[in-house]
Amino acid sequence: MNVEYSCLMPTVHKYTESLGGDAMFFGLLLSTFSIVRMIVFIPIGWWADERPFREVFSVTAGVGLVGCFIYGAAGALGNKNYLILGRVLTGFGAANTTLSRSYISQCVDADEFGSVIGKQMVFDLLGVMLGPALIAFVRGVSVDIGWFHFNEETAPGYIMAALQLGMLASFLTIFTEPPPKKNTTIRKESIQEDEGKDVWSGVRRCLGGGGGWFMVLTTFCVNFQLCALETVATPLMEKNYGWESLENSVFFAGAAFVGMLGMVSGIKFGSSIGGRVTITMGLGCMGAGFALWLAFDSGHSLPMAPFLGGGAVLIYGICLVTPSNSAYFTQIVEYEGGNQGLLGGIWSVFMSAGKSTGPLVAGYALQRMDKGTGNWIVFVLCTPVLALNILSIPAIAGKMGELDKVVDDLRGLLGEGDKGDKGIKRVRRGDEGDLGEDDLESSLLHDFSS
Repeated sequence: MNVEYSCLMPTVHKYTESLGGDAMFFGLLLSTFSIVRMIVFIPIGWWADERPFREVFSVTAGVGLVGCFIYGAAGALGNKNYLILGRVLTGFGAANTTLSRSYISQCVDADEFGSVIGKQMVFDLLGVMLGPALIAFVRGVSVDIGWFHFNEETAPGYIMAALQLGMLASFLTIFTEPPPKKNTTIRKESIQEDEGKDVWSGVRRCLGGGGGWFMVLTTFCVNFQLCALETVATPLMEKNYGWESLENSVFFAGAAFVGMLGMVSGIKFGSSIGGRVTITMGLGCMGAGFALWLAFDSGHSLPMAPFLGGGAVLIYGICLVTPSNSAYFTQIVEYEGGNQGLLGGIWSVFMSAGKSTGPLVAGYALQRMDKGTGNWIVFVLCTPVLALNILSIPAIAGKMGELDKVVDDLRGLLGEGDKGDKGIKRVRRGDEGDLGEDDLESSLLHDFSS
């Protein structure tokens, strides 16, 4: 999915214009993918809770394959609406990305989740780096065989169709299901009664008093900012600096490299100085990126160095936040006795909401810029979301500290045995009762692994 995203971004603006699309259509096209994902994330998560992962992955990959092919064929068909149709189907197919969190949570302990999910995100960013390189290789290539037209504009669709075919084959052949869950637990009696009867009570616990609301707000914020930047970057670079597809590809590859540095830093900082500090640092970097742009923006032009510098700081901050934010959310779901598949779908809805509204807002800003408002409208429309996220930190700091304490207790138990006693009554919110040492260890292990 990240290869598909990145090989698309350097050329999608030009592709849209060649088929008669305006700035608003461009923003809608970029949003469609995420809007569809947002709609189907929760059903996909529920589906995976009830059926084998292989089934869900295979069906969604097949739908995504068709969508990628239609996106590539839109040029030959000469109708911009096929771009929308292609992105609708690829959006449905890409909804299977919500399952990675659920799959990983069933294979590792909670104290390892942040590190494992962070490593997965590093590979995601490697995909982002590979995409622009693919487009750089096909720059200037034009192959016409009947109705089939392969060039740098249609290549993202056809390349991703081939990759989706390979992914579908892997799901059908070498993919393995996660191991079964353990049955021991020490959760509160009322939580036990709720499970299987009213899953929405778990949602309320996790997103309300559990503190999950801040994590979904943060994932909305970072995806909003990132996708707004992606939307305005190519048109601004083409207009202000005269860049073409090769330069745009280099820009997105560079952005992916900065993001990978941020992700690696986020993993390291999360384990050394703690998730609270890491998230605060990341949001601060995002604010610094906007401040740099505003400081050098004349209203109608922005010098290249501040534009690239501000973008780098913003992207670094986004990726710095992500590992700790993801780890906290998964820990909250386990701590509050929630359903990983369902709540993973809700998490992904907020992620897609950010990815949908970011391009729409940026598309509107681009349209207003064409009418003489200048670059400032982008900052005016994007900064309130970040400000809300930063101002919410004090309300969640205590819950983050509580989760850190629980995970530290688990690590102490696994590493030294006798240091786990402090976690007996903290494994689930409000748990009561005493357990033997062996029962405690098995319960804690289950409690922090899905």
